[in-house]
Amino acid sequence: MVGFRTPAGVVTNLQPFKTIQIPRMVRGKPGAWDPLVCLDWGHRVLTFLKDVVHSEPLSENKRAVVVWRVQFVPGSGLSVDKLDHAGVEDVVNGEDRVGFLPRWYWDELRRDLEPIESQPNPVATLVPAGWQL
Repeated sequence: MVGFRTPAGVVTNLQPFKTIQIPRMVRGKPGAWDPLVCLDWGHRVLTFLKDVVHSEPLSENKRAVVVWRVQFVPGSGLSVDKLDHAGVEDVVNGEDRVGFLPRWYWDELRRDLEPIESQPNPVATLVPAGWQL
């Protein structure tokens, strides 16, 4: 889903596109979307997150789980905060979770992906139901 906006940043129109078609639609047009800019931004974000997480000293308690909150604010950038016990409880909010994922989401992914061997087209089952490539 692509949102078209005014120079002030107000979204004025939404239009669905097949992801695979977007690069061809904008190729060679001045000022158009450039996938390399997006990929570079994604690479820099993931590298930054990896550096932050790896800079954290290892706990003597190997079972201790560290939870981070990552926020992106347009115009300000990315912030990463290590959560204390109260912050983790706020995230969990009484929900059953598998890692950071709500249990209901995990169960639906597992249901959509199993059993791969019994599916007529195993490649098609690698993407959960309802997701389209």
